[in-house]
Amino acid sequence: MQLRKQFCASVLPSMLAQLLNSCFIIVDGFFIGQNMGDVGLAAINVAWPITALFQALSLCIGVGAAVRIATARGQNQMQEVAQVRGNAISLLTLTALVCSVVLYHASPVLLPFMGANEEIYPMALEYIQVVCALAVGQMVSTGLLAVLRSMGSAVAAMAITVAGLFSNILLDWWMIDVKQWGLAGAALATAVSQIGCAVVCLLLVVTHPSVKFSLSSLKMDKTTVERMLHFGIAPMGLSLSTSLIMLVTNLQAVRYGGTQGVAVYAVLSYVLGAVIPLITGVGDGTQPLLSFAKGAGQPQTVRTLCRWGLYLAVGTALLGGVVSWQGRYLLPALFGASEWAIAQGADCMWTLVLAYPFMAAAHFFSSYFTAVSQPIASGILSYGEPLVAQPFWLLVAPLFWHLEGVWIAYPAAVITMALVAAVLYYKSEKQGVE
Repeated sequence: MQLRKQFCASVLPSMLAQLLNSCFIIVDGFFIGQNMGDVGLAAINVAWPITALFQALSLCIGVGAAVRIATARGQNQMQEVAQVRGNAISLLTLTALVCSVVLYHASPVLLPFMGANEEIYPMALEYIQVVCALAVGQMVSTGLLAVLRSMGSAVAAMAITVAGLFSNILLDWWMIDVKQWGLAGAALATAVSQIGCAVVCLLLVVTHPSVKFSLSSLKMDKTTVERMLHFGIAPMGLSLSTSLIMLVTNLQAVRYGGTQGVAVYAVLSYVLGAVIPLITGVGDGTQPLLSFAKGAGQPQTVRTLCRWGLYLAVGTALLGGVVSWQGRYLLPALFGASEWAIAQGADCMWTLVLAYPFMAAAHFFSSYFTAVSQPIASGILSYGEPLVAQPFWLLVAPLFWHLEGVWIAYPAAVITMALVAAVLYYKSEKQGVE
């Protein structure tokens, strides 16, 4: 009973926090679609992989640190907890500053290769350069939210995300609807909200009562950083997979459907973007408990948590499928898509409904393998989808079904990865989790 309470107390706030965190981009899409139509939706979708790269790098550091912190807490090694926490703060800040400068100057060159045609390019550039200039807020807040959850403050992490979302909605309304600042206003609204979240996260992490903070812990230690990154590579791949898939899909959507094809994919991305974070939240919420149990030498608890997490992830995905199907005509219209894009989005919504449960299984097992210190298995699942399965199906399916084949590629890819996940878990169980 105690374990079940811990599971619910960790996982449910994590799911809600991840869902609300994803709403930053969904809220942008809503206001942009209502004010700028298909071209605005296409522009933000084309630029999104760069934003997702910031997200992936911050998760690499944040989740890697979270795994080390939770494992060290399970072993009662509080000195290591303090060291990892300080190194995570320093590495997140340094990485954010470097990536911000590099990608700000690289984005004008990258966007044409990401599917930005002459119609989309100016708006996409306007959006992404604001994102890059203020990316430190996104990276620090995302990374430290994972650290905060691993230190047993999942509710606080959720509260910060809720506050950030509401401020983003208010700022989006003012900057896009009232001031008519367009895509630059959308990016600025999100960035300001995330900077506020980052400041609050930093204060809560450094003043956490479980372990005293010292300035000396900010000095990066090579071994500590390597251990964090060792466990963060797979979560980064899981996050990056979305942007890589989006990049390749955008290119195929432009090829087979032009700007309107990208607008349809933008709508599907927003719908998918409301389900994937819930699945990610299950993995993120279960991860500290799994790592703690692994560090404490409790293999049966690890198996129980894995079973509960998998059931919850797949069940959530099935529920998401029902909602997506019932709202297949309403959801595209909410984002201000054209009548053609609404019809196309509704017609191909079945591909997402089919994909959800398989995606949930593959993504959860990637988080599971990271939590129980099996980064190779987690890496196969994290990188196998964006680097192998998805490109393969995106190249093959459109040859037979054209634009509809672009949408069919996603369920085909996640079904492939779910089968791979099942094989990896079976092999892991044969070897034992101890």
